[in-house]
Amino acid sequence: MMKTTDTPSSRTARLADWLWAAGQDLRRQSPPPGRDDAAIAAMQARFAQRQATERRMRLRWSLVGPGLCASVLVACVWLVNLAPPDRDGTTLSRGSDFIVLVSADRWAAYEKAGAGTAWLVPTEVPRERLALLGLPYDPATAAEPVHAELLVHASGDVLAMRVMP
Repeated sequence: MMKTTDTPSSRTARLADWLWAAGQDLRRQSPPPGRDDAAIAAMQARFAQRQATERRMRLRWSLVGPGLCASVLVACVWLVNLAPPDRDGTTLSRGSDFIVLVSADRWAAYEKAGAGTAWLVPTEVPRERLALLGLPYDPATAAEPVHAELLVHASGDVLAMRVMP
């Protein structure tokens, strides 16, 4: 509380005395010398522990990207190796470049009979026929022939066709 007889200069002097006394008291109460070293060692141990945890997390997340890419690649290869039937039942023969032109039953019968019952015949096919097989087709070049090979059964049935480059 402020007395009525206090002047601003006496209040300032009294405050300075209190601050000086508090500073002297703090200097006398300095912590033991080992406490600073213990505090620094504890901070360094906690920092090293946090760094190790962050390193494990970074390693874990760094493996997610390549793992995801590898699984997508495996799925794509698996899907490409499937031979989906076309709208009219034609399929792409697995392991070859032939486009199967007969039903699945007829193709299975040919495969069961063996390759000796068919011939490979080179020919030229109008480019417009590629659109009927679901292959890319450019109307500007419709008149140009395409080199192809036909797999013809002994009965005369065309079993499959392969477009040559």
